[in-house]
This record gives sequence, C-alpha cells and structure tokens, in this order.
Amino acid sequence: MSSSLDISTVFFIGIGGSGMSSLARYCLKNNVLISGYDKTRNEECIDLEAQGVKIYYDLNCVSEIEQLNVSTYVVYSAAIGNEHPLLKKATEKGLNTAKRAVFLAQLVNNTKCFAIAGTHGKTTTTALLSHIFAANNLSFTAFIGGYSHDLKSNFYQAGNDYTIVEADEYDKSFLHLKPYAAAITSVDADHLDCYSDHEDLIAHYKKFYEAVETYKIVCDDVPFGALRYGWSADADFHIGDISITPEEFSFELLVNQNQSLKVEFSKPGRHNIENTVAAIALAHQVLPFEKIIPHIKSFQGVRRRFDMIIQSEPLIFIDDYGHHPTAIEAVHQTLCAFYPNRKKTLLFQPHLYSRTADFINEFSQALSLFDAVYLLPIYAAREEPLDGVSSDLLVKKLNKPSRVISKTEVLDVLPTQELELLITMGAGDISELVEPLKEKLCQTVLV
Repeated sequence: MSSSLDISTVFFIGIGGSGMSSLARYCLKNNVLISGYDKTRNEECIDLEAQGVKIYYDLNCVSEIEQLNVSTYVVYSAAIGNEHPLLKKATEKGLNTAKRAVFLAQLVNNTKCFAIAGTHGKTTTTALLSHIFAANNLSFTAFIGGYSHDLKSNFYQAGNDYTIVEADEYDKSFLHLKPYAAAITSVDADHLDCYSDHEDLIAHYKKFYEAVETYKIVCDDVPFGALRYGWSADADFHIGDISITPEEFSFELLVNQNQSLKVEFSKPGRHNIENTVAAIALAHQVLPFEKIIPHIKSFQGVRRRFDMIIQSEPLIFIDDYGHHPTAIEAVHQTLCAFYPNRKKTLLFQPHLYSRTADFINEFSQALSLFDAVYLLPIYAAREEPLDGVSSDLLVKKLNKPSRVISKTEVLDVLPTQELELLITMGAGDISELVEPLKEKLCQTVLV
C-alpha cells in the first residue's frame, strides 16, 4: 500500500487516541516525519515518544504549529472541534487539514479493504481477522481500534495486497470508506449526539453497507442485508451448539446450511462467538476454511476486552472497555456463565454526559445486574457537563448496593471489600487504575 497523498510531514492533533496512533504508526513505518499533540500522556503517546516522536501536551504549542512547513499535513481526531486552537492556527496558516476518517480513507480506498463496523465487537473482530491474515502470512496492513495482544500493536504492516480497518460510526466516519468487503456486527443505538435517533443511525449504517464493493455480511439482528450470520436457524453462517468443558471451549458453525465446522476458541461470551464468525466469514473471501479455523484458538484478543488481570482461587479480576448498556449486559452474561457462584463487583466509569443521559434507564438496568457497583464520575472526553447528569443520578436509580467514588479513593476502598470477582469497565481513563489496582490487590487480598 502506498500513500497517494505524497506527504512528508504530518502533525496529529489527538495523537494518543487508538485510531490516531495507528495512523501515526503507519506514517512512521512509511518514512513520514510526524509530531503531535494530546491533552493526556497515555501508553500510546509514551510508545510513540520512545520511537522518537515529539508530542506536546500543552496548548501553548500553537507556536509550534506556526513553525510547521507549509507542506505539513495536519490530521485531527473527530473529537476535535473547529474552534480548537491548534486546528484554528493550522487553518489560518493555510496547512492541509483532514479528519482522521478522511486521512484513513485516502490511505485505504484504493486497496482491497476489509472493513468492520458495528456498535459493539468491531475492534475484536478487526483484531481476529488481522490475526488470521498474519498467521497465513498474507500481504496486508491493519488499522485496529485497540492494542492486539497477538500483533503487539494497533497497527500492523506486512505488505500491501489487503487492508483491514475498523469502521467507526462516530461522526459518520465510516461513510468515507469504500470497502472491498465488510461486516456489520451490531446497530444498537449509540452516539445520539451525532444522529437524530436510532433510526437515523441505522440509515447511515445502511449507507455504509451499500458502499461495499464485493462482499458484505451482517449479524442477524441487523434489519437489512442479504447475507447474515448469527444464531438464527436460517443464517448463512449459523452458530449451533456450544461446548464448554475444562479442556475446551468450542461451537459448531453451519455454513450455507450444508457445511459443518467445529470452531475452538479462547475468548468467552456469546458476543465473542459472533465476533469470531464475522471474522471467519470475511477471511473466507481470501482463504479456505482449513486455513482459518486452526488459528482461531490461538487468538489472544485485544487489550481491555475481557482482559484477565488476576486469576486465582480467592479473586478474579477482569478489565473491559465496555461503555454501553448492551456491552455491560453481555459481559455480565459471560461472567455468570463462567463464574456463576462468585459475588460480582463492578467498578464502572460512565463515558460521556450525552450517552449517560440518552441511556440512563438502560444503564441502571444493566448495572443493577451486578451484586455491588462502584461508579467513578462521568468521563467527559470531548463534552461539557450537562445539568443534572452525573454518576450520583445513576446511583439513585440502581437497586443494588452502590456508591460513587473518586479515582483517588479506588485503591483505598476496593481492596477492603469482600471481593470474589472484580471487573473494571469503561472507555475513559479508568484504564490508568488497572495496574495500580492489581498491585494493591496482590499486596492485600492475595497475601
């Protein structure tokens, strides 16, 4: 894959985001000089700095924008508004600017692009498809919305014959893509700050679907599409019996009502079975099943997708990215299947005021499934606070023991509780608590 942009220098605004940092790594790999800004120095930023990338964390770096060469391309996250001082300065200087989605599309739209869209499951499916391609030594480049444990990155390049991308519905980003093949994993309501309602969101997913060139498949609860996968008996890729034993976790997959495959895999949960089938269906456009199925079991997954942090007799500690009511329910269902007799304690960080307000009742129902709930304050991300919307409001709606605690209280409060199974969930900076919490629990609970 070669860039048609003919660029030599890029400045990224929001370089630490999962989607942005994968583009930064692409540029590094392809000898493009890069620098950037982010408000938080996260793991992605630290890794990029270790590779020599200059990253600013103070908006006073407006002067650095002023000094950029006129040929510099400025790429910015969808969370960056037009009034952001760095973007404004770049525009005033006359630099070429592009949203992340536009820049990505310019890189991949002239390739055989495999795109995975969906409210849930797209990162895991993208990572698994990339794992299958890599295991078969295919020539491809992948942009993944999370850190793949198998590929040791959210970006992978081993040739140019194919590209694999995560197609993000936020800000209608996925409409910039012109995929060769695609899967849609779910169309649950989300990002209602970008869409007028759920029907509007579905209509835009359909636009994405109609732009796919050759092969497209959807989960069987998506209300459009001819080729389907899922639990329905008439699905083209029908998920059959599940087998769970101490030695094996597998399911039967019936393809086109006539070919039966036994699939062994390591990531628990019905939602991950669905993700696996989506990846198999896409991979089959390039590979025969006998070169796909054997590699499913070795898939190690994605960071913060049901990540096992502590696995011991006294305590199970799992970390997950889930931030939507449906995802929370799916994780709880998986926990009940594997740990039915353990008390389940949740530390959850709501993500966005708008999402919390839009789904306040759905969140209360999903969170109330757990035996005990601790809520961090809402992670604002790109938003300003909304009057009356808070974690305290959410706690009042729960029918299980619950309270709001600050990030600074977590390490003192949680280790003193009667923990049997602890799960941390959320898409904000709750991830910064995982390692310190692991260390504290190992010192207190596991001694």
